Amino acid sequence: MARTQAPTDPILGRLPAAFTRDTARQAGLTHTLLDRLLRQGDLDRFGHGLLRQTEQTADADLDLLEAALRAPAATICLNSALAHAGLTEEIPARWDLAIPRGTHRPSGPPTARWHQFAPATFDLGRDTLPLAPGLAIGLYNAARSIVDAFNPRTSTDRDLAITALRRWLATPTAQPSQLLDLSAHWPNAHAALLPVLQVLL
Repeated sequence: MARTQAPTDPILGRLPAAFTRDTARQAGLTHTLLDRLLRQGDLDRFGHGLLRQTEQTADADLDLLEAALRAPAATICLNSALAHAGLTEEIPARWDLAIPRGTHRPSGPPTARWHQFAPATFDLGRDTLPLAPGLAIGLYNAARSIVDAFNPRTSTDRDLAITALRRWLATPTAQPSQLLDLSAHWPNAHAALLPVLQVLL
């Protein structure tokens, strides 16, 4: 969790922990004040056109901060979401991030692998993960991530999907009926998931 410290300037108190230069200008952060805050170390530049409050983002993942600023709908998905839920031992080298199909695909951060999901089902199973004060990123929950792992349109690693399902079923909060209800929104995923679930139960 990021540390929180009182801003040294009132304008910083009106800004989130990380923000774009356009947001800074709209809040009244002048070039002179910006230069002073950068020299003092209160602010730091990261990514093109992005700024962060140093103390409030000391423990934050800067790549996820950048992704959240460049694409407000950005959502941790697929292998990255499975890893976050502890359903796989594979740690992806890059962040798997989803945005609604038809929206702008950001150019950064360099550690992101962007995916485009159907807008009609984009918010199903979507939670949020706090990154720093005033800023969060989307995160698909365990059930949604398992469904996506079984969906041939988004994943081809059947072994990973089965392992994730087996681990999830061993958790005290697993509810197979809700998983099946969720998977019904993706017929191909449902067809792949159902026989495996029947075997494991």
